[in-house]
Amino acid sequence: MFPVTAWRPLAAAFIVAYIVMYSRLSDLFPLATRPRQQEPLLPIPKQIWQINFDHPRDDGLGPAIHSWDHLNPQHNHTILTEAIARDIIQKHYADDPKTLQTYLDIHSMILKSDYLRYLVLAAVGGVYSDLDTDAVKPIDQWIPPELAERGVRAIVGIESDKMDSPNLLPGFYMPVQFVQWTLACSARHPMMVRTVEVVTRGLHRLASSHGVHVNELEPRQAMEVLLTTGPVPWSRMVFDYLSEVSGTEVTWKNVTGMTKLRVIGDVLVLPVAGFASGLGHSGSPSQVTEDTLMWHRFHGTWKGGFKNDLRQRMEKEREEEEAKEEKVKEEKAKVEKAREEKTREEKARADKVKEEKARVQNAEEEKARDEKAKVDVRKEEQGKEESVRWRDRPAGEER
Repeated sequence: MFPVTAWRPLAAAFIVAYIVMYSRLSDLFPLATRPRQQEPLLPIPKQIWQINFDHPRDDGLGPAIHSWDHLNPQHNHTILTEAIARDIIQKHYADDPKTLQTYLDIHSMILKSDYLRYLVLAAVGGVYSDLDTDAVKPIDQWIPPELAERGVRAIVGIESDKMDSPNLLPGFYMPVQFVQWTLACSARHPMMVRTVEVVTRGLHRLASSHGVHVNELEPRQAMEVLLTTGPVPWSRMVFDYLSEVSGTEVTWKNVTGMTKLRVIGDVLVLPVAGFASGLGHSGSPSQVTEDTLMWHRFHGTWKGGFKNDLRQRMEKEREEEEAKEEKVKEEKAKVEKAREEKTREEKARADKVKEEKARVQNAEEEKARDEKAKVDVRKEEQGKEESVRWRDRPAGEER
């Protein structure tokens, strides 16, 4: 048998060779063998982004667009047309062919507009806001002075909050959702980078479910947009990131009912008034307040030439759902009414049977009383006859 001691030099040589090979592979493929260190994020750049995919400029939104320049003269303001957007994405995602090709392939303007805002902010950073929004406060005042030293690198605002309601708000898919029409973050912020990754996968998954390539993908219903590129994946990424940086799970219960802004990690979380005043739900103020940073006109310009306004489609779907619910309620009411009618009929029959039984019983009792009375009368007559007989008996006759 081969001596055990003879294996020791071979084992030592193998270990040395493995270490040398691993170190060389580590130099060749550092990302595969070493955890990538996140470089410190720079402050949110003074850059404003808005999207205009062939939308007419005579729609009365000139003052809204100008408000961003007027209140933020130190910021660069870029309107992303299809051509400008394509150049920027090709420049910043040249080393990410899947993401780049996904963006270039998309023809649905709704999906493309959603996707673009994430892509631009993840690559360059800055503030994105829909074309039909007004700046209310200068961006430099969005972060209060007392929080300036907290290293804020992203700003998110609550859009919807079901608060104490047992049900989700109509048209929303999460108890608390974050605004997607106005976003702000530093370049390469992990929260935005992950959103790009999630949305990219979601687009391919949706296309696959339709049996088409991404370049043929058109959303069939509002829900597909909201769940694929809209506020739902964005809100999920926000909650995931807040949980990561805080070291504890952050859910809607941690931010519901907020009336004051909070900083969690490097994210400034705004109450609904910040980015979502005038909504008519979720405790949103009906007019501009001291907490309002921007105002959304809801002109639907972000649809970028897509013929069907998503909000109208959402409303239609909501109306259809409400109609179905109303029909179900009517059917339930009809069934309940029939059940109550049947119950009344059964009760009436039972009462009738009960009355008949009572009548028969009364008749039987009356008959019994009559018979008893007759018996008593006979007994009484017999007693009288017996008394007469006794009185009239012959002398000496005993009873």
